[in-house]
Parts: sequence; structure tokens; C-alpha cells
Amino acid sequence: MELRNIKHFVALSEYKHFSRAAKELNITQPTLSKSLQKLELLVGGKLFLRDSKNMSMTPLGKLMLKHGKAILKEHDDMLQALALFHGENELTINIGASPIPSNSLVGPILGEYINSRPNMTLELSVDGWKELTQQLLEGELDLFVAESDFNGLDNQYELSVIELPPFPVVFCCRPDHPLAKLSLLSLDSFRDYSLAIPRHLPTSILNQFEDLFKQRDNFCGQIRFDQFHSIKDSIMNADLVALTPEIAVRKEIQQGRLIALSPQLMPKLTAKFSIITLAGKIQNQAVNTFIEHLIKRTLAVNASHQSQLESA
Repeated sequence: MELRNIKHFVALSEYKHFSRAAKELNITQPTLSKSLQKLELLVGGKLFLRDSKNMSMTPLGKLMLKHGKAILKEHDDMLQALALFHGENELTINIGASPIPSNSLVGPILGEYINSRPNMTLELSVDGWKELTQQLLEGELDLFVAESDFNGLDNQYELSVIELPPFPVVFCCRPDHPLAKLSLLSLDSFRDYSLAIPRHLPTSILNQFEDLFKQRDNFCGQIRFDQFHSIKDSIMNADLVALTPEIAVRKEIQQGRLIALSPQLMPKLTAKFSIITLAGKIQNQAVNTFIEHLIKRTLAVNASHQSQLESA
């Protein structure tokens, strides 16, 4: 049984059409037909049922497809491992990021990275952590960057986690918000205004704020969000207070469009973004270099914030 016969069969199972599959494989239709006939002879039965209009897979075909895909994946993994062993680097890497690290950490290093490796192609996918995890597990990404502490990514055995230095979490609002005018600000003052908080805050964090984030029967409403960027305009244009990593609003704070609130007895919270890769996968040099750039960027952003605090 030859690898090319399996490859032809898998392609045909996807297209269910001889001419389209042959075009994708860059072979002639008679060549594809002969390849399928040879494979059917070797496995001892028909792999497809065909009539003038339809093409469906037999039970033997379904069994063969399951193992055929596994064989092709093992072959691709072997070629990749050999390329890494001999120092050959891929020219395309696929990066994922959730919106906050995409804007503040990943996006700013893309130009620097591509300047250092001008032959590279970078594919960037911005999505939620659940979608990014699925893309990574399906082999569509080499790595992604997302918050890992709140969502349990660091507890999944299929994943390898490189923790980046943490960022402070703050309450923020527009500069002319009534709370910004109080000389003495407490968390109790927040009960009189609508709050926006991440949907999946751990119970341990919620408990630090007593009933502030619970069902708000006796005080103003609440917005629970998945992605902070979707509510940023509302914060700047309404009496809304939001809890978010400081890095998500640093630019707006520096420009005076938002301010960070510092209530008394505010629990110290941090957001931990991490670089997520597949556990046990050997990364090529191009990916490792990107990771180095990303860590360097995170350290620089953290140092900049610390410097601003010391000079304030």
C-alpha cells in the first residue's frame, strides 16, 4: 500500500467528485481512478458506492478513512520533525490572540518580527479563547495568546502554557463620571452606578468584593461581557464603570479619555496572559523567535507601566 494511494483516497472522500479531487491533487482523472482501484484491491472491498449522481462511502471506506487520515498526519509530523532536526524552518507561522493581547502585545511586535525575518508569512487570528483553543488542537495555529488564569487553560493536559508577567486589573470610567469627583472613593460607592465585569470571573475573586458583583436587586444594573473591546465606547460615553486589565485601557488613560479609579480597600487583582502551544510539540525556530519577541514586548510594557507609577 503506497502513501499516494491513501492521499488520493482521502482527497476523494472530501470532494466526492473524481474530477474535482483530481484537479486538487494535480493528477488526471484516469490516474485517480486507477489509484482507487488499486487501494480497493489491497483492502479487499469497495470504498465508495457510486451512481450517475451520487457518491457515498461504504463502511469499509469509513474505516479506511479514519486510519488513512491518521497515517497522513503521522507522515506530516515525521516530515516536520525531520525538518526541525536538520535546522530547516517553516516560512509560515499561524498566531492567535484574544482581543486584549492582540491589541497590546501581539500587534505591536508584528512589524519588528517581520523585519527580522523578511521571508516569513504571519497569519493572525483574533478570537475568543475557546475558539483559539479549538483551532490550536485542530492544528490550525502554532500558538495563541490569551488570559489563562480565569479560564483554566493552564489545567488542560493537551496544552503547554508559558506565563507572561501579570498586568494589574483596574476599575475605569470616563473622566467626568460622578465617581471621579468624590474625594473619598469606596467600593460601596460603586453600588449607585452600573458595572461592567468579565463573565467568567472565578468565585474566589467575586467573593473578595462581597455582593458588589452579585445579582443587583437593590442597586444599579450590570453588564457581563466576554470581550472588553465591545463595551469600551459605552464606558467613554455613559456612567458605566468597568473592571478590566489596565493594559486594555492604557492608551485611553494616557490620552485622557478614561481614568482608573482607586477605591479604598480595593483587592489587588492581576490578569495573567499566557502563550499557549500544544503540549509535546517541537516548535521550529521561527515560532521560538516569535515567542522571544512576545516575552520581550511584555516585559517592556510592564516596565513602562511601573516607571509611570514611580514618576506619578
